[in-house]
Amino acid sequence: MTLLSICIPTRNRQIYAMSAVRAMVGSPRRDFEIVLADNSDDAAPLADFVADLADPRVKLLSPGPAVLSMRANWERIVDQTSGEWLTYIGDDDYLDPELAELITVVTGRVPLVDAISWGRLHFIWPEARPHREITKVPTGSHLIGVDKQEMMRKLFFWEDATDRPQCPFGVYHGAVRRSLMTEIRDTFGGAYFGHPIVDYDNICRTLMLARALVHFERPVSVFGACMQSNTIGLRDAAIAAERIRTFKAEMDGVIEARGFPFPIELGIAAQIGHVIECFKQQQGIEITAWEENFIRACAHDCEAQPNRERFEERKTGYAGAIAEWRGEAALGAFKPIYKIRHDLPQFIGVNNRTLSFDMGIGGAQSAAEFYAILDTMLFPIHLVESRLAA
Repeated sequence: MTLLSICIPTRNRQIYAMSAVRAMVGSPRRDFEIVLADNSDDAAPLADFVADLADPRVKLLSPGPAVLSMRANWERIVDQTSGEWLTYIGDDDYLDPELAELITVVTGRVPLVDAISWGRLHFIWPEARPHREITKVPTGSHLIGVDKQEMMRKLFFWEDATDRPQCPFGVYHGAVRRSLMTEIRDTFGGAYFGHPIVDYDNICRTLMLARALVHFERPVSVFGACMQSNTIGLRDAAIAAERIRTFKAEMDGVIEARGFPFPIELGIAAQIGHVIECFKQQQGIEITAWEENFIRACAHDCEAQPNRERFEERKTGYAGAIAEWRGEAALGAFKPIYKIRHDLPQFIGVNNRTLSFDMGIGGAQSAAEFYAILDTMLFPIHLVESRLAA
């Protein structure tokens, strides 16, 4: 029986998807499958790769006659999977098939659980990393039952947000039970994914319908960033503008909410704000007392910029949008401070149960290699059950 479906939508980044799949099929587990949804202009590279691999755990969805939107490519995957649980990653990411073991342990302890999250790892591929980068690794390994109401406050009220809500429960770098995905489709207009920014759209949907949430502190996957990724656009204004133009040209649906004057070009807080506002408007959800937290997240978005020029541009843009949205008085909560100090060494060590060190550790050339190195340092997933028993 297939317990887990690992879904990898991809477009014109075949070598990264191949890297992830090649590492995953090295697992001896037989209770997972990998479903590649190819939306590339050239179907041959992945078709040849999967044929040569000849692994029954790997399924390929070929490109259609026309380019699909990101949402449509994600959407077509679900019905082609057979797993009881689903997870999605990007093609330049990596996920450990041992997630299947974690699911087995969690469902044995919390039978009603239908959404699982875990710690985060981040890896910038070498070609996109011209300077030294510090990675942060969570050191915990506990399983934690999470209060749904707390997550609702973090998502819809932006409580304790950085430049984005701190709510990790969704199918992207998370696991969602198939029955919940079916309920999402049946509840929200017949589609698994609604908004063009699919990951946070799914978080909204998952959180509304989930019965029980469990978080595993230990990382199980890696958020990768190659030169072609949208993440790199967060660091370069010209790249960001180009990526957004391409995204808008290929997307379907409506990306911006009514009465929310924050251009998505402003930054990550604005983009996620539109996802949440679109969801609330579509579902007739009206809440108050979230605006100030969102404005603070806009300030954090400014503070995350890598240089003073980007900081000032973003600060000016957000200030104008906030004043238009809620008036000049609302700017009292918008107090971004430029904090980047290139003259100081970056911190390396342990702080607040997080280990920080050079991302180039071990000379990893891919997200899969990076995970393999860190996996040797982390609590073994196959021992989670014995630890709970103790």
